[in-house]
Amino acid sequence: MLIIGHRGAAGLAPENTLEALRAGVEAGADILEFDIRLTKDSIPVLSHDFHTARTHKKPTIISRHTLKELQQKTAENPIVTLDEVLQEFYGKILLNIELKSRGSGKVAVELLQEKYIFRSSDWDNVLFSSFKGSELWSIRKISTSANLALLHDQNPFMFIAYQRKLHLTAVGFHRLYLNEFALQIAKKSGLFCYVYTVNRPHAAILMEQRGIDGIVTNYPHSIMEKLQK
Repeated sequence: MLIIGHRGAAGLAPENTLEALRAGVEAGADILEFDIRLTKDSIPVLSHDFHTARTHKKPTIISRHTLKELQQKTAENPIVTLDEVLQEFYGKILLNIELKSRGSGKVAVELLQEKYIFRSSDWDNVLFSSFKGSELWSIRKISTSANLALLHDQNPFMFIAYQRKLHLTAVGFHRLYLNEFALQIAKKSGLFCYVYTVNRPHAAILMEQRGIDGIVTNYPHSIMEKLQK
């Protein structure tokens, strides 16, 4: 079972920062997951929320400010761009890019194609995930090789309606709504099945026993230690 560092490793460092991503690598994560949103000038930056109130104690709405303005407003802990992450981690560890704002998928793909992806096999360094099928479709229209994961909340069967159109690589289930029949269908379809967010080692063991392929966690180190025993 693969360990996916949540927002880098949100239990070890401030989420969606280079520090958290580095902590995830050091903790032994197999995959780094992080969220992106677009600034006013269409630059993809790392943030789960549409504002910076929770992470920077300042209620700045990301989509209403340019990158330069956001960097000034978050100077003590500068907001990170997707390009910065790719410069440091692309090709070294699988990156799971969760698309949070409309249009972020298309912009991310354009950046990757411009600077990082030069042959079809390069797409294997990245997994795009989203709760929005439309956002994943915007990527599929550009690339037939991109790896896509549909995220689920309460309805664990939603992927069935999208699988044929999107040609999914993976499916992400909410741990509280994981359904055995849905999991069985996904596995038989050849999909990589992962669950979010699992922070207790005992819960991780139970997920592994149920046949889950990967778990998203804030604490990759403690999960790794428990699974290796």
